[in-house]
Amino acid sequence: MEKRLPGKVRRAIRAKYYDIEPKAWVGKRGLDDSVIDEINTQLKKDGILKVEIKKGALISTQMDRKAIAEKVAELTDSELIDVRGKRFILFRPREGWEKYLKKLKLKELSKERREEKPVKKVKLDIAQFRKKFKKGRE
Repeated sequence: MEKRLPGKVRRAIRAKYYDIEPKAWVGKRGLDDSVIDEINTQLKKDGILKVEIKKGALISTQMDRKAIAEKVAELTDSELIDVRGKRFILFRPREGWEKYLKKLKLKELSKERREEKPVKKVKLDIAQFRKKFKKGRE
């Protein structure tokens, strides 16, 4: 599975949404259509979702936690942000991937343009400065 988000954005999302409560669970039925549909509706609504994997899912699917999380991300066309223990965070922008990634690229370009302009250092001649302001006061 390819990673669409740069690491900087992934870290920011992980830090911001670390302590949210899980709103979806993968249970003993595994990666059933109803589970995937529920995860899709939650992602459409909020854009980010924490999912919890129950013990029965590990037994029924014969997969480890990371593999289940990657499979769910693949089936829902979302980005897997983090897997910690039995919980993982999924992200899918509400406006769609193309528009979101285009917006990220534009932000990066504007940041680069701002950084390119060096600050001009002005050499100050004290004698000329005094003459200029002395004339202005007279």
